[in-house]
Amino acid sequence: MMHDALRERLLEETQQQVAAAVDDDQLIIQAVTMLEQLEHATNSLAKKAREWYGLLIPELDKAVKDHERFLELAATKTRAELLKELGRSTTMGATLAPEDENAIAEMIATIRGLYGEREKLVAYLDAKLAARCPNFQELAGTTIAAKLLSNAGSLERLATVPSSTIQLYGAETALFRHLRNKQKHRSPKYGLLFNHPLVQKVAQRDRGKAARALADKLSLCAKLDRFKGERKAAEYRKALAAKFTEW
Repeated sequence: MMHDALRERLLEETQQQVAAAVDDDQLIIQAVTMLEQLEHATNSLAKKAREWYGLLIPELDKAVKDHERFLELAATKTRAELLKELGRSTTMGATLAPEDENAIAEMIATIRGLYGEREKLVAYLDAKLAARCPNFQELAGTTIAAKLLSNAGSLERLATVPSSTIQLYGAETALFRHLRNKQKHRSPKYGLLFNHPLVQKVAQRDRGKAARALADKLSLCAKLDRFKGERKAAEYRKALAAKFTEW
């Protein structure tokens, strides 16, 4: 009897500990993992849809590079309307049977729905990050902030790692190549931060330096958020923008 009672108590305590371990960091990490998989799947499907629709109007593929815009036009414009917008009276595409066109249209509608789900997921992450790490989110942007937190594993970890680690999150493969063969492969200068608007605006030769400066400020933001400090992200962003303009 005592053995059974002890077993039940230990099971109950374990269940409580597991439940308590589910926090906002874990929710954000799971959501951004889903976002990355959704983006990968949507991008792959969009490419295939472009090829399929290209049997009907191949000229549209060359004229519109953005996947989402391409699918929007394919879904909302008739063949005649698209040709008019492209400044053409004829197309090199084939004349397809109605059931073939319907199959293409249904697939395009499905993929556009996935883009809608992506926007919902980004909005969810936006709200979670705003509550959990407002400074970090404001300076990094929702998507980059979520991916950096996912790489770190938690806000607490993000607030304690060196800024150089934040700078290289997302460049692990390149870093490992460098460590294996330093003579052949140079050390990476940035990872996820390469896609940040402030880094993108500077000249190519200065992007490593910009990523390092941005990582320094992001490290400060993570510390402020971890210890419930004041809001300083806007001040940091303004200072970085001014600094990068001088280069």
